[in-house]
Amino acid sequence: MVNSKLRGLLCDLDGTLADSEPLHCTAWLDTLSEEFGVDYDAQWFEQWIGTSDRVLARYVVEQDRLPISDEELIKRKQVRYHEAVEREGKTFSGVDEALRQLVDEGYPVAIATNSGRLDADMMIGAARLDRFTPISVTASDVKEMKPAPDIYLLAARRLGLKASECIAIEDSGPGGIAARAAGCYLIALTDKVSQADERAHDSATAIRRALELLERDAK
Repeated sequence: MVNSKLRGLLCDLDGTLADSEPLHCTAWLDTLSEEFGVDYDAQWFEQWIGTSDRVLARYVVEQDRLPISDEELIKRKQVRYHEAVEREGKTFSGVDEALRQLVDEGYPVAIATNSGRLDADMMIGAARLDRFTPISVTASDVKEMKPAPDIYLLAARRLGLKASECIAIEDSGPGGIAARAAGCYLIALTDKVSQADERAHDSATAIRRALELLERDAK
């Protein structure tokens, strides 16, 4: 995919900017095991990476016939997750420095995540990502979550850009599909992301590469 002019960066949050997927995993597994006696493992959780809590909750409530609503199950998981984020929430190595350089060069950034607003705001605050952008779009802000393009389309619009003018960085299959559907230039972090324009072996490298592309198109 070739964009005529790239002007902004849209970043997924969990597993891309923030090292939060293990925290989500532990919160879900402990909630299901300790409160309902339902035992899953980290390998089972891998299939849910990149999807919303709403999707996972709906599945386990129906599959395991839990005597609780989807919404209440999510609230119980969130208690554990938020406690973990307060203790351990952080970005991946090198992300802060790479984002600072990109922002200091004058390029706009937004966060585009399938997390709900409460979870996203907790992690953004704990990892201090609000130093780099005030703009985040979550699953709570749109009708359709990733893999639909809505989150990326809205994030670009809040930057005052078209999605085709933005680079997206993603680590999950649903996220990659969403970014491509929106028309973004896509940098993939994992093999789960198909049809990427290019790949990077870690998040900081991907952000530095995004800066190179933005500087190229600014000339």
